[in-house]
Amino acid sequence: MKIKLKTLILIVLTGLLFKGVNAQEIEVKEIIKKADQLLQGQSNYGEMTMKIVRPTWERTVSFKMCSKDRDYSLTLVVDPVKEKGQTFLKRKNDLWSWNPKISRLIKLPPSMLSQGWMGSDYSNDDILKESSMVVDYTHSIVASEEIAGKECYKIEMIPHDDAAVVWGKVVKWISKDGYLQLKTLYFDEDDYLIKTEICSEVKMMGDREIPTRIEIIPEDEPGNLTIVIIDEIIYDINVSENFFSQQNMKKGMNLRFPTE
Repeated sequence: MKIKLKTLILIVLTGLLFKGVNAQEIEVKEIIKKADQLLQGQSNYGEMTMKIVRPTWERTVSFKMCSKDRDYSLTLVVDPVKEKGQTFLKRKNDLWSWNPKISRLIKLPPSMLSQGWMGSDYSNDDILKESSMVVDYTHSIVASEEIAGKECYKIEMIPHDDAAVVWGKVVKWISKDGYLQLKTLYFDEDDYLIKTEICSEVKMMGDREIPTRIEIIPEDEPGNLTIVIIDEIIYDINVSENFFSQQNMKKGMNLRFPTE
């Protein structure tokens, strides 16, 4: 009888433990979903300015971009003149770039996702949104910390074994009030810190408050910095999958986005 009672108690405690772990996983994933949805929406159109800072020079790149879910995005560079008209397209798992000056369409391999976009510290994966922080990672809350005066969940994200991601680990600070992503650390597969992302200047954009200034600081390159400013963003626009086509990306500066 004692053995049966002990066994029963063990089963009950084990069940409660796994129920608690499962509940936490569901709760954390919901936080990640809300933070992701806040920034992305179901679809969006945005105009942004990117400043690339190096120890001996600086340059600015302006671009427009449109996305739908995680499967489709189209980005058009509008300045400087040298890169004006270049476009970048994502359709599900396929990625392309178009250079109008040489009329060349290039399909980007997954190995290029971690490379800097337009020579910046912003990766191709950041721009093309190839990976999903909701789907491709396992999440866990590891602490509660304050960032920029806001109490935040500190969430550790480990990629699934079969996920096509460029990072070995990601750590995010998401505010408990508003689900703002305020800080992110990106690590390689050897758990070495590669870059830090700081988000600030929270403003009302359409129907929501989001950070409009993103600073990306590489760990191993002192003096290097990339700043992205969201000048305008419109959420949940009416855009079809057909907009995200090679025909449209080849239009370059003649391309008209759904809101224009």
